[in-house]
Amino acid sequence: MEEVRKRILILGSTGMLGHVFYHTVKENNNYEIVDVAFRNKLNDGTIICDVTDKHKLAKVIKEANPDYIVNCIGILIKGSTYNPANAIYINSFLPHYLNLLAKENEAKLIHISTDCVFSGSKGGYTESDFRDADDVYGRSKGLGELFGEDSLTIRTSIIGPEIKEAGEGLLHWFLNQEGTINGYSKAYWGGVTTLELSRAILSAIEQDLSGLINLTNGEAINKFDMLNLFKQVFNRNQLSIEPFENKKVDKSLKSERSDFEYTVPSYAKMIQEMYEDMKAKEDLYAKNYTF
Repeated sequence: MEEVRKRILILGSTGMLGHVFYHTVKENNNYEIVDVAFRNKLNDGTIICDVTDKHKLAKVIKEANPDYIVNCIGILIKGSTYNPANAIYINSFLPHYLNLLAKENEAKLIHISTDCVFSGSKGGYTESDFRDADDVYGRSKGLGELFGEDSLTIRTSIIGPEIKEAGEGLLHWFLNQEGTINGYSKAYWGGVTTLELSRAILSAIEQDLSGLINLTNGEAINKFDMLNLFKQVFNRNQLSIEPFENKKVDKSLKSERSDFEYTVPSYAKMIQEMYEDMKAKEDLYAKNYTF
């Protein structure tokens, strides 16, 4: 008798993380997928839903009957500054409401948080460090973190390709640059690619991980060095990158948890694998990037 596959509901499937996670799960082929987007469909089966419509969202989740809900929705720094009320609703309230809906539907919520819950004054932040961000984005994301044993919050920072033309991420910016650009040599980072995070989410599901965990390789890299890795891997040899020292911040992460059997690779390996994945899906990214 064929084993019934568990079902993953992806919220925000056209976003920077959501679309990569969708394709990662699809290639994994061990789960059924239901995906939800705000305006535009990722595929023919995408459900369009405004998640601020609480009743419609509850209906979508009930009808999808998922085993896992993966929340890839977030309002970023620019949107949080422009519309704090929306940022507080999406980043703070929504994860807790989703957790209630998950419990009602006997599902488990996996929520994605950010290193921006920290100010960046010291670096090497662990799960137990005080969240000292003082901007709307960082505070709103901090309020949205869940700590219970019935959910999982993965705190990290991401780089990756985007399918929206108006992308906001570092890689999207880099791949659309020409001439000479600046790289912050005193700004330290400790995140992952969206491909790596997608793999880690699946591993966390398989291991039934709960609570809060920082996803990182534990090594800090500055933005200047990271841009040079982009330059090397994506063959952007025509670009000149100058070190810029005026911005000093360290939001690098470390994890105190030893119960997650998953190894985050080096930055060079993550970026190389991201490039290869993008090349394999060239049609998906053709309107935004040239390879």
